[in-house]
Amino acid sequence: MSTPALAAPPARPAASVLLLRDAPDGPEVFHVRRASTMDFSADATAFPGGGVDPTDAGLPLHGPHDAGPDLSAWARRLRLAERPVEACPGQAPADVAGRLLAAAVREVFEETGVLLARGSDGTAVDAAAAARLGRHRGAVERHETSFADLLAVHGLHADVSGLRAVSRWITPVGASRRYDTVFFLARLPHGQSPHRLSAEAAAHGWAAPRRLLADFRRGLVHLMAPTWAQLRALHGAPDVASALAGAEAAGPVPVVQVAAGASPAERAAGFAHAEEYLADLERFRARAQVAQTPDNIL
Repeated sequence: MSTPALAAPPARPAASVLLLRDAPDGPEVFHVRRASTMDFSADATAFPGGGVDPTDAGLPLHGPHDAGPDLSAWARRLRLAERPVEACPGQAPADVAGRLLAAAVREVFEETGVLLARGSDGTAVDAAAAARLGRHRGAVERHETSFADLLAVHGLHADVSGLRAVSRWITPVGASRRYDTVFFLARLPHGQSPHRLSAEAAAHGWAAPRRLLADFRRGLVHLMAPTWAQLRALHGAPDVASALAGAEAAGPVPVVQVAAGASPAERAAGFAHAEEYLADLERFRARAQVAQTPDNIL
């Protein structure tokens, strides 16, 4: 008797954040090299981020003009009604949008110590306050306390007013772990800097997008297709303000999902720059000085 095929796991909601800062030659992005022990995308160079946590539903959010964000507008921007997240059946698109925004802020804090938050009066958190809360990162990572409770104790709300969504990438059916990841841009808050990375990261740094793309072709870093695509879209921006403004003006985000084994035409339909990425991937493989994750989307 043949063994029945296992059903594909549903894609879980996740968020990834490109922290940006201005530099003399244009914007730089904060990146991490994921530890070789990670269950997903081990050894890949990526951005802070991770899956939505159940506690994210209770995180108070601060939006523009000292008010909460318009989650219905966010849901439209993320196309959550027309393309629902597979692991969230029956959930209101606005609720899913709120959890994705909360996850973006929480993951940045857990992985880098950078705190995107404001007081109840709308005042942005300064570097000293971020450092004080940073002492509790380990407890949040270990789920000994929730990020929502930590902010509440200090009278803070997660600040999503500076987040700009740029794309959604859905892991193809057939992968053992699947994610529906929203990529956001965010300016590094004044006075703050990433520090004491979590155990998920083996290395980190700041770099211009074009340098990371060049390092990929030289075999120095490994970029999965979604990471490469964000860098490609970003590398022409002259400064952080232009990158954020461009993302804001772009409208609803593209939703990218390329089927495993797709033909070149099918790949191009799902991801316009697929062949360009695959050419860069071949250059990487010819010169690779770092390991390649087995979880690549293409």
